[in-house]
Amino acid sequence: MNPQTSCPCTQGPDRYISFKGIDCDGNARRMMEMLDRLQTDDADERALIRLLQERRVATRGVQCDNLLLLASFVNPIRELFENHRDEAALALLEQLEAECF
Repeated sequence: MNPQTSCPCTQGPDRYISFKGIDCDGNARRMMEMLDRLQTDDADERALIRLLQERRVATRGVQCDNLLLLASFVNPIRELFENHRDEAALALLEQLEAECF
């Protein structure tokens, strides 16, 4: 038995070997679209969403792409989607964290 083929950690794309087959940029873009569409009355949640939007379009100071922003703010973003019980967003965030961060 080949230990590499029997290990469950080698099934599917593996970011430590190659990003081939993993759409990190596309999934990060989809996650940011989910954040942009989120409606909230909570001031802290709105501030987080606004901060992420501003950093994405910054031309001076701290500039970040979607993937870097999501990785940098993964815990507050997770909490945000947990508060809104958005299972689809949580699943996508989990996928991004496992494959791309």
